[in-house]
Amino acid sequence: EFFHAVLGPQVAARGAWRVEARALAANELALRWLARLGATERCRLPGYGRNGEDFILYDWTRESWNHVPLPKTTRLEATATDTDHCRQGRAGARSRAPG
Repeated sequence: EFFHAVLGPQVAARGAWRVEARALAANELALRWLARLGATERCRLPGYGRNGEDFILYDWTRESWNHVPLPKTTRLEATATDTDHCRQGRAGARSRAPG
Protein backbone atom coordinates (compact mmCIF):
# COMPACT_ATOMS: atom_id res chain seq x y z
CA GLU A 1 0.00 0.00 0.00
CA PHE A 2 3.01 2.32 0.39
CA PHE A 3 3.27 2.80 -3.35
CA HIS A 4 -0.44 3.52 -3.77
CA ALA A 5 -0.62 5.82 -0.76
CA VAL A 6 2.68 7.68 -1.00
CA LEU A 7 4.54 7.21 -4.26
CA GLY A 8 1.61 6.69 -6.64
CA PRO A 9 0.25 10.23 -6.37
CA GLN A 10 3.75 11.71 -6.71
CA VAL A 11 4.52 9.60 -9.77
CA ALA A 12 1.13 10.37 -11.34
CA ALA A 13 1.64 14.08 -10.73
CA ARG A 14 4.70 13.86 -12.99
CA GLY A 15 2.61 12.29 -15.75
CA ALA A 16 3.74 8.66 -15.46
CA TRP A 17 1.33 5.91 -16.43
CA ARG A 18 3.43 2.92 -15.45
CA VAL A 19 6.33 2.17 -13.15
CA GLU A 20 8.17 -1.11 -13.48
CA ALA A 21 10.81 -3.04 -11.60
CA ARG A 22 12.73 -6.17 -12.44
CA ALA A 23 14.02 -8.54 -9.79
CA LEU A 24 16.27 -11.57 -9.96
CA ALA A 25 13.90 -14.55 -9.81
CA ALA A 26 16.10 -16.28 -7.22
CA ASN A 27 16.07 -13.26 -4.88
CA GLU A 28 13.18 -14.13 -2.56
CA LEU A 29 13.74 -11.05 -0.40
CA ALA A 30 13.37 -8.71 -3.39
CA LEU A 31 10.28 -10.57 -4.61
CA ARG A 32 8.62 -10.30 -1.17
CA TRP A 33 9.58 -6.63 -0.91
CA LEU A 34 8.02 -5.80 -4.29
CA ALA A 35 4.86 -7.70 -3.36
CA ARG A 36 4.60 -5.78 -0.07
CA LEU A 37 4.97 -2.53 -1.98
CA GLY A 38 1.90 -3.52 -3.98
CA ALA A 39 3.63 -4.32 -7.27
CA THR A 40 1.89 -6.66 -9.70
CA GLU A 41 3.92 -9.58 -11.04
CA ARG A 42 3.65 -9.42 -14.83
CA CYS A 43 5.91 -12.10 -16.29
CA ARG A 44 9.12 -14.08 -16.08
CA LEU A 45 12.02 -12.88 -18.21
CA PRO A 46 14.00 -16.07 -18.94
CA GLY A 47 17.71 -15.54 -19.44
CA TYR A 48 17.39 -11.76 -18.95
CA GLY A 49 20.36 -11.45 -16.59
CA ARG A 50 23.93 -10.81 -17.66
CA ASN A 51 24.80 -14.44 -16.90
CA GLY A 52 21.51 -15.87 -18.18
CA GLU A 53 19.61 -15.58 -14.90
CA ASP A 54 15.83 -15.36 -14.95
CA PHE A 55 14.19 -12.15 -13.77
CA ILE A 56 10.61 -11.31 -12.84
CA LEU A 57 8.96 -8.15 -14.18
CA TYR A 58 6.71 -6.24 -11.76
CA ASP A 59 4.80 -3.04 -12.27
CA TRP A 60 2.40 -0.51 -10.87
CA THR A 61 -0.01 1.07 -13.36
CA ARG A 62 -2.09 4.18 -13.12
CA GLU A 63 -5.23 2.03 -13.45
CA SER A 64 -4.39 0.61 -10.02
CA TRP A 65 -4.08 4.11 -8.57
CA ASN A 66 -7.87 4.41 -8.42
CA HIS A 67 -7.70 7.43 -6.14
CA VAL A 68 -5.48 9.41 -8.54
CA PRO A 69 -7.35 11.59 -11.07
CA LEU A 70 -6.46 10.86 -14.70
CA PRO A 71 -5.87 13.89 -16.94
CA LYS A 72 -6.89 13.77 -20.57
CA THR A 73 -4.48 11.49 -22.40
CA THR A 74 -2.19 13.04 -24.97
CA ARG A 75 -1.02 11.10 -27.98
CA LEU A 76 2.45 10.68 -26.48
CA GLU A 77 1.04 9.39 -23.18
CA ALA A 78 -1.22 6.95 -25.03
CA THR A 79 1.82 5.57 -26.84
CA ALA A 80 3.76 5.29 -23.58
CA THR A 81 1.03 3.20 -21.94
CA ASP A 82 1.73 0.34 -24.35
CA THR A 83 5.48 0.17 -23.76
CA ASP A 84 7.37 -2.90 -22.70
CA HIS A 85 4.83 -5.59 -21.63
CA CYS A 86 7.65 -8.16 -21.62
CA ARG A 87 8.53 -7.63 -25.27
CA GLN A 88 11.71 -5.72 -24.52
CA GLY A 89 13.98 -8.72 -25.12
CA ARG A 90 17.46 -8.20 -23.77
CA ALA A 91 17.59 -4.49 -24.55
CA GLY A 92 17.75 -1.84 -21.91
CA ALA A 93 20.14 0.01 -19.67
CA ARG A 94 22.46 -2.94 -19.30
CA SER A 95 22.92 -3.41 -23.06
CA ARG A 96 26.39 -2.77 -24.41
CA ALA A 97 27.76 -2.28 -27.86
CA PRO A 98 29.81 -5.28 -28.99
CA GLY A 99 33.48 -4.72 -28.73
